[in-house]
Amino acid sequence: MGAIVKLSTKNVIDLWFAEDTPIRQYKIRMNPNLWAMCEQVSQDFKAPSGRQTPSQYRKSDKVAFAKLVLDRFAKSESVSNKDLYELAY
Repeated sequence: MGAIVKLSTKNVIDLWFAEDTPIRQYKIRMNPNLWAMCEQVSQDFKAPSGRQTPSQYRKSDKVAFAKLVLDRFAKSESVSNKDLYELAY
């Protein structure tokens, strides 16, 4: 499936900040865990530039958002993988 996105800064930015289209909706459906993490991070994210709304974010703000999403996603995946490992053994 081509709609499962690689975990990269650019792909997170494209998924979260892109204009709403049917293709974007399909990518969201195919990547529910990544989308859920974006939603969680957006709740408490403060842009480094101090801008309040995502439509006003600078590129550096979007990059900071994406890196935070990827960092939290990696931590949550490592926790769930550890849980699976403990269940298996």
